[in-house]
Order: sequence, then C-alpha cells, then structure tokens
Amino acid sequence: MSNQNTTLFKLVWVISLSSFLALILTILPLPQSIFYFWPDWMALVVIYWSLSVPDRVGPWVGFAIGTVLEVLFVRNFGVLGFSMAVLVFTTNRASLQLRALSVWQQTVLICLFIAVYKLITGWLYGLSSDFTISTQYWYSLVGDLIFWPFVFILLQELRRISRIQLGSP
Repeated sequence: MSNQNTTLFKLVWVISLSSFLALILTILPLPQSIFYFWPDWMALVVIYWSLSVPDRVGPWVGFAIGTVLEVLFVRNFGVLGFSMAVLVFTTNRASLQLRALSVWQQTVLICLFIAVYKLITGWLYGLSSDFTISTQYWYSLVGDLIFWPFVFILLQELRRISRIQLGSP
C-alpha cells in the first residue's frame, strides 16, 4: 500500500510540475510575429499524460486543468474545461493505438485531436460571445505539429526518471 501511495504521489508531483511549466509557457508574453504559431502547451502536456497513464489522467483532470486556464485567462466558465475533457477522453480511448505508433505518426493524430479541441473551443466561444474563427486561429496547429515530438521525448524522459510505469486504459 505504501508503494502505491508513493507512486501516486510521484505521479501527481510530476504532472503538476509539467502542467505548471506548460502554464508558464502559455502565459509567456510573445512578439506578434510568433504569437499565432505558439503551440497550445497545456493541451500537449495533458495529451501526453493521458496517453501515458490513461488510468490515472481522465476527463476530470482535463476539466480541472481547463478550468484553471479559464480562471487564468478570465474566459467563459466551462468552455476550456469541457474542451479539455473531450480532448483527454479522446486521447484515453485511442491511447493503446497511439502508443503503438512512432512519434512522427503520433504527431499527425495529436494535431488532429488538437484541431478538434480548438474547433469545440471556438464553436463554444462563438455561441457565448462575438468570437469568430479566423485562419489565424488555426496557425497554432503548426506549432503543435513541430513541438509534439520534443514535448513527448522530454516528458517521456521525466516519466522514466520518476519511475512512473505506463498505465493501461
């Protein structure tokens, strides 16, 4: 029982640390030239953890992280939480298939998952305010496409150093 509590504590600590770093990268002030291409760091981190330990990181974790983002950005309550929960649910359901793919093949599917996440988020913001989806809204997918392999490798190394086992859905 003690070993299971230690493993859970390490998992929570590592996920919190990586989420905090993603949060810092999300709120980092950027020049206008790279602002639209800046990846959605929090979505990449949440996807990695729901892919690696789908039995521990589920839609409720995605909803909680999305709610933290909404509080940080002072947005409509529930939009990012719901969208992040859908993203985590989708990743959990496909985790076994995604783990069988190479990082480069995963990148295409992860980019597709984030596109659906952005579509749901944009649609819900459009329903609740005067937000419209423009072509610039989709530019961050290029950043997600470029940075996913690096995020995957860094978080995989962090998971290995922390001795967190891969989970099963």
